[in-house]
Amino acid sequence: MGVIEDEIARLMQKCISCGKCTPYCPASKYGGVDPHEIMIGGEEDVTTCVLCGTCSQVCRRSDPFTVMRDLKALANDLHVSETYKETGLAMPKVDHPSRTELVCDWDGDDAYIMPGCVVDCKAPFLLYAAMQSVRAVGKTCSELEGSGCCLRPPQFREMHETDRHDKLVELTSRAKGKELITLCGGCTEALVDEGLKTSNMIQFLYANIDKLPRFEKPFKVAIETGCSCDSMKKEMIAVVEAMGCEYVNNAMGCCGKDTVLAERMMTDREKECGNGCLIVLACPKCFTEYDAIPDGMPVLLLSELVAWAAGHTETFKYHSIPIEPDNEDFYKPRFDGFIPKESKGMRW
Repeated sequence: MGVIEDEIARLMQKCISCGKCTPYCPASKYGGVDPHEIMIGGEEDVTTCVLCGTCSQVCRRSDPFTVMRDLKALANDLHVSETYKETGLAMPKVDHPSRTELVCDWDGDDAYIMPGCVVDCKAPFLLYAAMQSVRAVGKTCSELEGSGCCLRPPQFREMHETDRHDKLVELTSRAKGKELITLCGGCTEALVDEGLKTSNMIQFLYANIDKLPRFEKPFKVAIETGCSCDSMKKEMIAVVEAMGCEYVNNAMGCCGKDTVLAERMMTDREKECGNGCLIVLACPKCFTEYDAIPDGMPVLLLSELVAWAAGHTETFKYHSIPIEPDNEDFYKPRFDGFIPKESKGMRW
């Protein structure tokens, strides 16, 4: 057996078959993979695993999330990509106009921002919003030098654990002991799991909640934290309400990422958010999914909402679903408040 196979066997042996992971798994709720069945060897297909990590968050004995990543790496024959070797990122960068149209004028080192692969490669304008949101609370910031991947995706499972750790230590050391802000919940988890100090953008804004800008005209918003930021839900709601927005107390769930379950899951997400005029997101991956829905609800990443309250709407033009704050209809509920029964009280 190889290193990955040995790790899978070791973690499976630690499972006590309590089944606690299954009811919290967003994929399982929609007929996808059952992490408990995987852990006891009763199922092998992990294609519908969304790699959210929720299973390991609720497991006190083993680490189902690592097993899922290992199995996905083996099933798809994933290896460290040439893209990572050349750029330090998990995926290629798209040719996005905001790279030249929105230039971040970094102004100091109160904090360093680690954008993560999704922002860096697919939605670079969100880094601009992050910069403006940090400034909005009176802090200076710069992008983390040579910022790269957190090594959480399955392609990095073939790397030795100490090699992954050493690379992340070297990466975070570029913050020079100052506050390191991660925009992606997955990045936050990956660094914290390695014992490295970081603050997710939600945590940073909550720590500076008394300095947040406020909207003159209150409006209703729905919130979707994304899987990796579920533990920060209360802090995210507090940040949104501190800016004068009204949280509509919607249920929350998973976007489904790139699995075959995504369409059904996103349909429920849109409906459960219908009491609001827009959806505020914490996860960049969720942002790319929500903003791509035909006739979907308008969405903003949390840092964009803060930037907007501070007078910066430059990122809005890069959204697929229009953000129209000058249109009165923009502030009306989107689906007349309809929330399907199966979405009420949903938890991963």
